[in-house]
Amino acid sequence: MFAFTTYRIIFISVAALIVLLTLVANYYILDVSSAIPTGQLQQPQPEQSQPGQPQSEQPQPEQPSENSQQMLEEQQRQKFIDEYKGKPHLPAADELYSLKPVREASEDITSTVFMFRGDFSSPLYDLFSLHKRATRYCDKDTNADGCDVKLPRNYKWSNLSDKLLDALEHMCKAPEKTDFYVKIDDDLIMSESKLDEVMKVMATTDCQIAGGIARDYGFYWAVGKIYIFKRAILEKICSQVPITNMYFIGEDMTFGSLLNTTDRSMFCNLGRPQNHWHKDYEDHRVTIKYLTQHNERR
Repeated sequence: MFAFTTYRIIFISVAALIVLLTLVANYYILDVSSAIPTGQLQQPQPEQSQPGQPQSEQPQPEQPSENSQQMLEEQQRQKFIDEYKGKPHLPAADELYSLKPVREASEDITSTVFMFRGDFSSPLYDLFSLHKRATRYCDKDTNADGCDVKLPRNYKWSNLSDKLLDALEHMCKAPEKTDFYVKIDDDLIMSESKLDEVMKVMATTDCQIAGGIARDYGFYWAVGKIYIFKRAILEKICSQVPITNMYFIGEDMTFGSLLNTTDRSMFCNLGRPQNHWHKDYEDHRVTIKYLTQHNERR
């Protein structure tokens, strides 16, 4: 009986000692942990370099390359165009000569004809009197002759929209405005007398923009070989200066996007009767043909 009691006392004493040691150990661990700032246990400190030893270079975030930036811009531009291309075509604009006059014809019409000159243009650009009449806008560093205005940048076929925007800003700053503004391609074939006739007829109507009127992209726009617009249109565009590009490569689509309108009454076609030709012309005595087009030499 005595032996059993002795063993029982020893067992209880050992158990009590184990509990006591456990409590002391937990207290020590908690006390040490509380002395360390939050997060320091989980985040190892960087190695400190010794004096005289070069510090290891830290990795820098990668910068987008020029190609990747161009790809991103192209994707954004294509997305923008796809959104417009998905829209249904608008009704066709009326022909200029089918419109009824709403005012008397004026004999005192002023106009500004302008065209873009480039190194690809023919040296005989002034073979046609209409081209000689035009204000010729050129790149900053062009080698072409016959430049009336040199714009602040150099351009390619793929960013002619920028050239148009810079030219429009130049016209906005002109001290005097004219009744009409006429943009022509350097391979447009049209007589001065025919252009004057078109503007005289157009002045009697409410048509604000004449040309080959396209109706896709959700707004009306005039195809770039020639478009004629009245002073009110230029003043509307000038109110947007500085003008921003809307991702279109073509300067003609860009011009349409600046107005971004579905008002059919503002536009009229110059399709019939035939009064201008693009790239080539032929009659019973004369054949004219441009062998190389500007968009074949980008």
